[in-house]
Amino acid sequence: MKLRIATGLGLSLFAATVVGGPVRVSQAQSGGGGITLASLAGKFSQRGSGFFTVCLNAEFTGLQDCATAPHPVPFNITGIAHFTRDAAGNFCTIGTSTSAPVAGSTFPAGADMATDVGTTSFDPTTGSGTGSFSEYHGGSCNGAVFDSKGATLTATGAFSFDVSGSGNRIEFLGTSYNAATSAFSVAGSIQGFVFSETAIRQGTQN
Repeated sequence: MKLRIATGLGLSLFAATVVGGPVRVSQAQSGGGGITLASLAGKFSQRGSGFFTVCLNAEFTGLQDCATAPHPVPFNITGIAHFTRDAAGNFCTIGTSTSAPVAGSTFPAGADMATDVGTTSFDPTTGSGTGSFSEYHGGSCNGAVFDSKGATLTATGAFSFDVSGSGNRIEFLGTSYNAATSAFSVAGSIQGFVFSETAIRQGTQN
């Protein structure tokens, strides 16, 4: 079988690219032009990098739960993505990533695409928040709306983020990534996940 190392790890640079969800707007900011849920709406592009460990079976031909897998293989990953977010906090993210084993492995580099959707919480008094996401193989985005036709869930995860530049720049840090069992992924087969990225608004606003 062909080993699909990258599938399920598009990470879409995390859907984390999705600053949405409930926001607690302070009285001062609501009347003073501060960053709010509505002001975070728009289109963003992002890029990031990190590393993770893939757990493989005895024949090196497929993924296996890390609890029993005999071969953990460390990989580096980098990616780019774009997402659209509306004023209500809905979003949809499409990302492309490339992954390659660290030095000493003969596994080739691979590329993959993923679609991420999720929710976040945001505190405008600190300009920071947290969120969770679901990652899919397939599916598509119609603006901020996710079309699940043909989509298969491959992973879920969580992240933290900080907003700056009047809402035009967002820094993300992945805090968890959990593979799901599907035709493209195996639950528990990813561990040691570390990923960070930066999103920039397409067409800045003041």
